[in-house]
Amino acid sequence: MSGFSRQAALVAAIAFTAGAAGFWVARWMPSDPPVVASAPSPKTAVDGDIEGQPAPALSLPDTDGKLRTLKDWPGQWLLVNFWATWCSPCMHEIPALIATQTKYAKDRLQVVGIAMDDPDAVRTLMREKGFNYPSLVGDEAVQQIMERFGNTLGALPYTVLISPDGIVRYLELGGVDEPKLDALMARFLPQ
Repeated sequence: MSGFSRQAALVAAIAFTAGAAGFWVARWMPSDPPVVASAPSPKTAVDGDIEGQPAPALSLPDTDGKLRTLKDWPGQWLLVNFWATWCSPCMHEIPALIATQTKYAKDRLQVVGIAMDDPDAVRTLMREKGFNYPSLVGDEAVQQIMERFGNTLGALPYTVLISPDGIVRYLELGGVDEPKLDALMARFLPQ
């Protein structure tokens, strides 16, 4: 098994475990938990020290092979979602991300996917699911970028909210849904 295949299998196993744990926690928790601004304690799965800091630079190709950076969306709030086609919790949150892009585009929000995957698989899935936002793609580079964005575990999905001034405002390890994203947008986007 190649190094990337082992890493992909490990990330898939971690994502599955995190998704299953999230399901059981959500099942026994109140239906509307409050949105919490801080991430888990630093040096665990998410390094919360990145909140309030400038977003790290990144450069990855989109599904057409064009090299993109976060500066390609100036003046926008960026909801950056790290995902993969083989990640079950990632597939579950795609409709919520599509709905969020539709609802909040007028408020200068741009959802940007970053897939740890094969470009052909990502292109196919984007067509099938009707994505209304772009996705960048990569393999080991995505893992390194996630680490710079505070995800030291490398688990998927992972979502980061970046303000128009380039500051990381929120981190979320694990899946998101529409109510969570609506609460997040109400909290951070200008009214």
